[in-house]
Amino acid sequence: MNIKELIKNNKYICNSDNKNYMEITEFKDNKISICPQGGGFVKSIDIDNQNFIDDVKNEKIKFTNDMPMEWKKVKLFHDHWISDNNEIEHYIEGYVTNHKWNGWSIPMVEIDQIEKFNKIQKKTLDSQSSSIFKVINKNNIMIRMFDEDEWITIEKSEFEVNGKTIKAFDVSLGWTWSEEEIN
Repeated sequence: MNIKELIKNNKYICNSDNKNYMEITEFKDNKISICPQGGGFVKSIDIDNQNFIDDVKNEKIKFTNDMPMEWKKVKLFHDHWISDNNEIEHYIEGYVTNHKWNGWSIPMVEIDQIEKFNKIQKKTLDSQSSSIFKVINKNNIMIRMFDEDEWITIEKSEFEVNGKTIKAFDVSLGWTWSEEEIN
């Protein structure tokens, strides 16, 4: 096993349960620089460190070029969605993978949750018209971001979750989505 070759031929390292993907950003002077996929603090690892070598040999650390696209259903929310009463739950449900943007979730949301999103936004943003989705039809939605003049059209995508086809919209939009796994 040649660790240097593994580093040169792969984009990521991950732990044995394939849940924590770190992007290899640099390899220099027997040290690799890694950061969480999608952004975060950079960490340096000395590849001559015996603990690191042992973890690679014992497959506690694996090298790969691909991240699995395993979807999971989650509750999604924004920090400004603070519940002041029980009139409406201040989260929507959607699907995410391990892929992140700058450390934040990249959710896919079905049309009924888009409608719930709009209700929450109207309640928490004092009915401002920005960042409210306009439902065109079951295949297209539009939004005008608070800092944009133009409407953005988002088309429905399809993907498989546990053998079921899900039809949903990418609502990542550079927003800082937080997630909580649904058991």
